[in-house]
Amino acid sequence: MMSLENGGYVIVGVNDDGAVAADQPEITPKHFDSAALTQKVSAYVDGRVDIRSAVHDFPVATGSTRKVALIYAGPPPGLFPLVVTKHGEYTPAGASRPKSVLRIGQVVIRNGTTTDVLGALYWERILGRYRAKIEADARRGADALMGRVVGLLEQAERGGEPTAPIDAGMELTTFVAAATILIESGSIARMDQFLIPTLGDLQVRVSGSEYEDARLVLDRVFVLAAAAMLYGTEAQFNHVMDALARYYSGIPRIADATNPSEIRRATAWLDVLVRLYTLGSLAVRREKWSQLRALVLHRYQVTASYGYASWLRHAITQAARADVLTPPDDERAEDLAGAAVISRARLVALDVPQLRPDLPDGMEVSDIVLDSLCQFDILWCIIAQSATTRPGTMDFYPSSSELNQYRADPAFELIATNETARHILFPNLSDSQIVELVTFVYERAEQQSWNFNGFWGELPGVFQLWAERVAPSR
Repeated sequence: MMSLENGGYVIVGVNDDGAVAADQPEITPKHFDSAALTQKVSAYVDGRVDIRSAVHDFPVATGSTRKVALIYAGPPPGLFPLVVTKHGEYTPAGASRPKSVLRIGQVVIRNGTTTDVLGALYWERILGRYRAKIEADARRGADALMGRVVGLLEQAERGGEPTAPIDAGMELTTFVAAATILIESGSIARMDQFLIPTLGDLQVRVSGSEYEDARLVLDRVFVLAAAAMLYGTEAQFNHVMDALARYYSGIPRIADATNPSEIRRATAWLDVLVRLYTLGSLAVRREKWSQLRALVLHRYQVTASYGYASWLRHAITQAARADVLTPPDDERAEDLAGAAVISRARLVALDVPQLRPDLPDGMEVSDIVLDSLCQFDILWCIIAQSATTRPGTMDFYPSSSELNQYRADPAFELIATNETARHILFPNLSDSQIVELVTFVYERAEQQSWNFNGFWGELPGVFQLWAERVAPSR
C-alpha cells in the first residue's frame, strides 16, 4: 500500500465483510501504536515510512464493545517505492514449514485484494506523485520566471531600463549572461532583489541540515561579484562584498566545534573563504587593486575589544579549530597536500570556469590559477596586517608559505615596482612603512615554511633593491 500514489488503509479486528470479528481473540492496542508499527516496518524497507494508527471501540451484538485498529500506510515521503531489505516469512497455522512473503530487492505492491511484486504494469501508477511533484516544481519555476519577465515589461512600459531576470536556480552559463547584463545596467536595486533573498536562503541552509547544495548558490553570488569586478563599478563590487560580509557575519558563532551544527557553520565560513581566494586571484590577474583591497578589508569583530582585521583570517582560524581545514579528497590536490585553502580554491576555480572568466577552458590554466592564488595570498596578508589593531601579532596566515616561494614572489615584486598598485593597496602608508610591513609578513611566512620543507629563502632581489633605496636605515 505504501507504494501506491495515495497509500492505503488496513483495518484489523474485522471480518472480510467489514463486520467486527467478535468470534476472534481481541487485538492488543499496544501492538498497534504508530511508533511501534513504524519501527517494525522500517526494519524491512530502505526508506522513510509514514504510518499512523488508532484503536477504536466498536459495539457488537452482545451489547459490549470490541477494539478495532485503523492503520494508515501513507506513500513514502521520498515519493519513490520502498525496496525490501530484509527477508520476511511466517509459519501459517497448522503448517510445518515457514512461508516467505518478503524477499530482498523486491518492491511489494497492493493490487485490489491481492499483493503483487512490482512490474512494468505498475510503474505509471506508483510514480504518479513523483511525476506530479516534478511537474509542479517546473510549473512554479516557469511561473516565477514569467512573473519576472512580466515585471520587466511593465518596467519598460513605465520608461524604466529593463534588465534580464536573474535567479540562483538558473543554469550557470545562463546566470553568467544575466549577471553581466545586470551589472551593465547599473541597478543596485536589481542586485538587491537577487542578493537579499539568495543570501537569506543560504543563512537558512547553514542553520538546517541540508547545506550541501548551498555551494552551488554561493558560486552564483561570486559569479555576480566577478562580473561586478570586471564590468561594473567599484560601488557595485563593494555592494556585493558588503552583502556577502553580512551573510558571513550572520552565521552563528561556534564554541568548541564538536557538534554537527557548529562544524556546518565552520564549513560555511570555509566555503566563503575559498571563493574569496578565487575572486582575489582574479583581481590579481586583472590588476583590480581597489577591488582586491576592498575584498580583504571586511573586519570580523568577536568582542568589543577583540576582532580580526579581515574575515579571511577569521575563516582560516575557525576552519582549523573545527578540523575542516584539510586538503580535499581529490587526486588533483596531491601536490598541494599542505596548502589546504589554496588547494581548495584552485579546485573550485578549475571546476567552476565561470569563476575565472579570463581563463577559458582549452588553455593550460592550472598553474596560472595556482600562481595568482599564491600572489593574492601574500597581498591579503600584508593588507590585513596593515589594518590590524594588534600590532606585533599575526593578523594573517600565509598559506602560500606551504608551497614554493617562486609562486608568490611576483606579489613582492609588484609592490616594489608598481607605484600605482602600491598606493592603491596601501593608501595611507609611506614606502618605508610598506617595507617594514612586507618584511614582517615575509619573515613569518619564511618561518612558517620550515614546517613544510622550507621552500622559502629571501625576498626577491628587486624588492631588496627597492627597500634599500626607500628605507636605507632599516
